[in-house]
Amino acid sequence: MNIILIILGIISIAYDATLLILNPGTFWDNVTSFTHIWSALGAYLIFLGIYRRKTGHSFWKIWKKWIKIAVASVIFLIATVSIISLGFILNPAVVSIEEAAKESAEQVILLGGGISKDRKLPKSVLMRVEKAAEYLKANSQSICVVTGGTLKWLPYAEAPAIKNQLVAAGISPERILVEDKALDTIQNFQFSCKMLENHKGQTCQQVLETPTVVITSRFHLRRAERLARRMGFTNVKGIAAACPAIYVPHNYVREICAYAKLNIRILLTGEPKRLNSVLNITEKL
Repeated sequence: MNIILIILGIISIAYDATLLILNPGTFWDNVTSFTHIWSALGAYLIFLGIYRRKTGHSFWKIWKKWIKIAVASVIFLIATVSIISLGFILNPAVVSIEEAAKESAEQVILLGGGISKDRKLPKSVLMRVEKAAEYLKANSQSICVVTGGTLKWLPYAEAPAIKNQLVAAGISPERILVEDKALDTIQNFQFSCKMLENHKGQTCQQVLETPTVVITSRFHLRRAERLARRMGFTNVKGIAAACPAIYVPHNYVREICAYAKLNIRILLTGEPKRLNSVLNITEKL
C-alpha cells in the first residue's frame, strides 16, 4: 500500500510536468499554473507513503478526535459539492452541427481556452476551432465572435490567433469579429454582446434575442450555457468540442472548481446579472 501511494504521487507530479510541457507558458505563468494541484496531490501521497512506511500507521491516527471530525466534515462537504457539480458538468445541453444548422443562428460565440508563450493554441482550442469552422461553412450567413484576451502572465491575446486558425480553415475574415479583452467566461459574453451590438447596429436586447450558437469544449459547455442564459441570451444552442484525453482529468477537476465558484458567487452576490444596453464596458473594447 505504501509503495502504491508513492508511485501514485510520482505519477501525479509527472502529470503536472507533462501538462506544462504540452502548453508552455512564461515563467510566472508556469509558477502560478492551476496544474500544480497535481504536484501538491503527488507530494502529499509521497509524504503519506513514506510516513506510513516508517511508522506503520498514518498521521490520521495521532490526531485528536475533534480534529478528525473537522477534517472529515470538510472532506465530506468538498466531495458532495464536487459530485453534484460534476453531475451538472457532464450533462450540458448539446446539439449537433446538423441540429444547430436547422435554426441557422445569425451569431456564433467561440470561447477561447488558452495560448502558449509561443503563440500556439492548445489542441483543445484547435478542436473548438474545427467545430466552429464546420458550423460556419454550413451556415454562410452566420458571423462569429472569437473571444479571449491577454491573461496576466502572457504577452498577447488568444483571440487573434483563433481568428487566424479559422481563416486558415477557410472562413472569410469578414465573418469573424475579434474580441481580445475578456479574461473569463463572464467577460466573454459581456464583451461579445457589446461587439455584436456595434457590428450589427442593434440594441443589446436585440442581440440577446437573436439565435446564438456557443462553441466550447464539452467540459466547459454547461457553465458557458448557464452564464449565457443568466446574462440574458434567450435562444442559445451549445455545440461541444472534444479535447485530447491527456487533458481530461485536469480539465474536469478545474471545471468542478470553476462551477462551484460560480454557484457560490451567484448565491452570495447575485452576479452576474442580466446584460442590458447600458453596459459600462465600452471603454474596454
